[in-house]
Amino acid sequence: MSLFTRQGRGRTLLLLTAVVVSVGAVCWLGCGGGDDDNPTNNNGNTTHTHDWGAWTVTTPATCYADGVETRTCKTDASHNETHVIPKLTGAACENNCGTDGTPGSCKTVVIGTQTWMAENLNRETANSWCYENSTESCKKYGRLYTWAAARTACPNRWHLPTRDEWRTLAKAAGATDAHSEGDGSGGTAGTKLKSTSGWYGNENGTDDFGFSALPGGYRYDAKFNAAGDIGAWWTATNGGVIGGNENDYAYYRVMNNYRFGEAVSEDVAFNSNGYSVRCVQ
Repeated sequence: MSLFTRQGRGRTLLLLTAVVVSVGAVCWLGCGGGDDDNPTNNNGNTTHTHDWGAWTVTTPATCYADGVETRTCKTDASHNETHVIPKLTGAACENNCGTDGTPGSCKTVVIGTQTWMAENLNRETANSWCYENSTESCKKYGRLYTWAAARTACPNRWHLPTRDEWRTLAKAAGATDAHSEGDGSGGTAGTKLKSTSGWYGNENGTDDFGFSALPGGYRYDAKFNAAGDIGAWWTATNGGVIGGNENDYAYYRVMNNYRFGEAVSEDVAFNSNGYSVRCVQ
């Protein structure tokens, strides 16, 4: 038996331990856990027979998720400790618009009098999904949100655009009024807002303004559909009563690569559908 103390983080512990021989090295049993980095014997000398290695970040924390760090006992690699690194907070995350949760400036574009995000939102929330549950799809297309999730998903100083704000965007991009209410869903604004690659059937756009609309598909009845063919974005405007409850439907904008593919069409859909989000200031 051996008497020694372990010093760590403002406290000293008096421990009675046994000496164990393991693979030619002496291991202190106290190395199995705790906050202490280096045990010392009762003479105040550090016992380097079983001290911890440095903490190593194995999964970085992001604005959306906790991270992980680990350390390994230097004389017995079977002893490991794992700590959770709390997810990032503060202004950098409140204003973050990136695709992977790493704090950074939003990609923005000014079209007419409006400032828009120049990429689809990829902030993880309840009731949002990556297309086909693929993280690579989220990096490319952003996430798909229910209407309720979309209404609160935009970061600080941004918001989900209303039906009127989408009309303003479409008309600034050269849209005409396809219907009597002046919805701006005619003309060739879709071609001018689409990205120059990523659309099936050679239906890419010219991306005249840097909006870079991508065909992220949609989610309906728990199934994913039409990535590469359709891009659909929620508005903040309720769709009214259409054969059901008042809050069953909402307006959305859509670009596609077939009928009216050159336009930014407007329609209503079930609020439970999963569509992309572009935030506006």
